[in-house]
Amino acid sequence: MALVIVLLLMQIEIRAELDNRFINKELTIGDPFDLTLTLTYPQDVKLSQPLADSLESFVVLDQQHKIVQEKSVVVSTYDMKLVAFNAGELQFPALKFLHTHGDTIDTLWSNAVPIEISTVMPADMKDINDIKEAVTFPNFLPLYIAGAIIICIVIGLFVHRFVKRLKKAAIRAKPLPSPWIEAIVAIESLPVNEWLERRLIKKYYYALSEILKRYIERRFEFNAVEQTSTEIIDHLRLQKIPMRDDFSQFFDRADLVKYAKYVPPEDELQSAVEIVKTLVDKTKPPETQEMNK
Repeated sequence: MALVIVLLLMQIEIRAELDNRFINKELTIGDPFDLTLTLTYPQDVKLSQPLADSLESFVVLDQQHKIVQEKSVVVSTYDMKLVAFNAGELQFPALKFLHTHGDTIDTLWSNAVPIEISTVMPADMKDINDIKEAVTFPNFLPLYIAGAIIICIVIGLFVHRFVKRLKKAAIRAKPLPSPWIEAIVAIESLPVNEWLERRLIKKYYYALSEILKRYIERRFEFNAVEQTSTEIIDHLRLQKIPMRDDFSQFFDRADLVKYAKYVPPEDELQSAVEIVKTLVDKTKPPETQEMNK
């Protein structure tokens, strides 16, 4: 089975490259340019759309997708119009593709593309601003502006401290339940049957993903809620957290549903809630698990 998967992946080619018109052209901040992403793969292979954790210094202005099928080979082309908002020797980041075969999900990556972006103003350009008219003294306007700014800062600090004290008082008044109890209560409060009947599949998996991220953040004490699935799994593996591969498998399936329009089989939809409950239950502190036996 492993040999079959390796041979299949060798038939998949993903290549990102700058359009020929822009290879030797000097680009500056704000100049649009074109980048082509080409995927070549067998007809029976299923690949998601390109996913990006972050585009860093780039913004996608437009994207055109074209698919050409030749015999048993598919050539899928994404023509992207991009713009950079930082200068320097940049790299358009590698994009992620989710590849499904059976019950297995692989993550494939495109290559990063180096792009040099210059500043809008040339380095040798001199200051050409007109000389401002003389200001008649005494001029109290700067003093008024400075005074207004100081008053706003003082008021802002006062409000910030007041709100902070209110939050601390609320925490002391009502302590949070343990992460595993909070997660189970949140899961059981979801209208699962209603969502599945209405085929709100993305909403269903998004809610389960957020509950699991919140549990991971409180249980393992790192900022998981604000991280991507890839960043969370990297942290779990780095810290050798138990069940990390099971967490990874759930987040991969959820990403397929949320970003690649994948609809799981009915039995998988029904079991998603129990999978999340199992992940929570099996990663509770050992002493808690002993008490529940």
